[in-house]
Amino acid sequence: MSDQPPRNVVIFGPEDVHALEIASVMDTFNEANAEASATLYAMTFVSERRDTIRCASGLRIVPDQSILEPVPEIDTLLVAGSYGVPGEPSDAVITWLRERCALARRFGSVCTGTFLLGAAGLIDGREVTTHWYYADALRSRIPAARVDADRIFIREGPLFTSAGVSACIDLALSLIEEDHGRDLAVSVARHLVMYLKRPGGQSQYSVPLAAQARTQSPIARLQAWIIDYPDQDLSVAALASRVAMSPRNFTRVFRSETGLSPATFVEQVRIDKARRMLELTSLPLDQVARLSGLGTAGSARRIFLRRLGISLRQYRDRFKLGNTAASD
Repeated sequence: MSDQPPRNVVIFGPEDVHALEIASVMDTFNEANAEASATLYAMTFVSERRDTIRCASGLRIVPDQSILEPVPEIDTLLVAGSYGVPGEPSDAVITWLRERCALARRFGSVCTGTFLLGAAGLIDGREVTTHWYYADALRSRIPAARVDADRIFIREGPLFTSAGVSACIDLALSLIEEDHGRDLAVSVARHLVMYLKRPGGQSQYSVPLAAQARTQSPIARLQAWIIDYPDQDLSVAALASRVAMSPRNFTRVFRSETGLSPATFVEQVRIDKARRMLELTSLPLDQVARLSGLGTAGSARRIFLRRLGISLRQYRDRFKLGNTAASD
């Protein structure tokens, strides 16, 4: 690998860029360099101006170059996001993105950087993702794009997009695997204490949060109750009776307000409850399964494997504070 010239990775960031999205990507590619004992990637941070920019966190960063300066031949162009929905980029940024993305071997975005690609007309008709919280805003602003709010990252031809903030590491690992093989990507992931492919999608993080963010309609109040009591009878009939609706009408209204079926929401809440108990307690797995509403340890294991791609024991071994082992 050392005989190959380095691949030039250019990261564009808006003036209120999320610092983690720059640092995480650069550190992941830099770790690949370290693991390979070779300069596989050369990185350049570009912004609209060369002036010091203040990140959303208050951290100040000096770009390597502005969009007015020539950049080396771009292998990979990544557009970082800002905190919240970005404003409309300037005409100069739109022109720069269009021209540079056309010349790059591959291009894409992290988090809300997808909005900037959308403003440049680069995601029309494409399947893309972004931070789950801003997915509806992206659909509204760029209706020609096909937005999948659950995917951690999506690759479609030369275009790649990834979910919120830390998902940029997942994306960078995927690109390293594509360029230099699985062994190097696994080595980098281990050093960063990451999965090469993260189990589950964004919905594993977003469902309870999204429920809390909604206005307190009867369905929203019911969702809050479900989150508090996941071990209760949460059948459609039982839930419908709590909001004085017929099961059929309840299912229709619930899906209309949440975008999910009642069964899907309940399962995701129960998985989230089990995850937190696995992370924070040493309770036996059968008790975790019962208290979370997932039934037996066996049924909970099957649900975890289907939804997250790992068993309860594997999840606890990976995420438990103190790393206490348990039998599955």
